[in-house]
Amino acid sequence: MNKNIMWFVPAGLVTLGILALSTFLAVPIQIDGVGYLDKIEHSFAYFVLVVSLMLAFQKANMLTSKISFYIFVATSLYGLGLEIIQYIFFYNRFFEWLDAFANLVGVVIGFVGYRMIYRG
Repeated sequence: MNKNIMWFVPAGLVTLGILALSTFLAVPIQIDGVGYLDKIEHSFAYFVLVVSLMLAFQKANMLTSKISFYIFVATSLYGLGLEIIQYIFFYNRFFEWLDAFANLVGVVIGFVGYRMIYRG
């Protein structure tokens, strides 16, 4: 297997992990005194997703401005789409605009952070 393709494995695992934790494996974690821990978790998950995708495409020598834009749009839509899927298909899960916004914040931080480090 091409070693550059192996860089896509972590990105794929993060994508599947987010899907699983957003739907059928959802376990709410609460810490006393921290009211918005789940929003931080959402942002962090999408930050990791964007960075892993950007790194995978960079290591495969496929990262262009167009691909970066597609990553930004796809991960943003993935975050919104999973919120909608939770609402439609899972009786104990709800659509939350703040969760969708937290996902987008993670995408933006991941994208901007990656660009600052690797284009810098």
